[in-house]
Amino acid sequence: MCIRDRTKLAANLKNVSEQFSDPLTSFDWCIDDPRMIATASIDTTCTVWDIHHSAIKTQIIAHDKEVYDIKFVDGSNTFITAGGDASIRLFDVRSLHHSLLLCEEPNSNPFVRVSWNRQRTDYFAALAAHSKEAAVYDRRCAGIPVMKLLGHEKSVNFVVWAAADFG
Repeated sequence: MCIRDRTKLAANLKNVSEQFSDPLTSFDWCIDDPRMIATASIDTTCTVWDIHHSAIKTQIIAHDKEVYDIKFVDGSNTFITAGGDASIRLFDVRSLHHSLLLCEEPNSNPFVRVSWNRQRTDYFAALAAHSKEAAVYDRRCAGIPVMKLLGHEKSVNFVVWAAADFG
């Protein structure tokens, strides 16, 4: 399949649910299964798509407010989300009846970005809206930042881990 065919196939993805079809805020490709993407939306949902079949694999209500970011973790079965309810959640596609609350800041700005460390998979970074810092968390010690990246003069709007482990 050439790139042109893939683009055309991706353009045919459509959420047929009237209730959950608001604008998307983020998406991520699954590294372990390139046929799968996940999307986040302002309607509180996350959708996992099978782009080979132009079909929704699963769709869940992920947060109490908007979902601003989504990233696949540890293979194709888990993903992490950042929400307008000021929480970071971890989901497993095989068991969507519950999620793991990794971080919650109820009296804070919403989390708008999340980035998973693919080399050291216990760590993730998160950004809150209008914040001048990024926080690094260890999922084994949920809710407590292990480090804050300070010193920015303006709001931070993106964070990404290095592709290789230099440590």
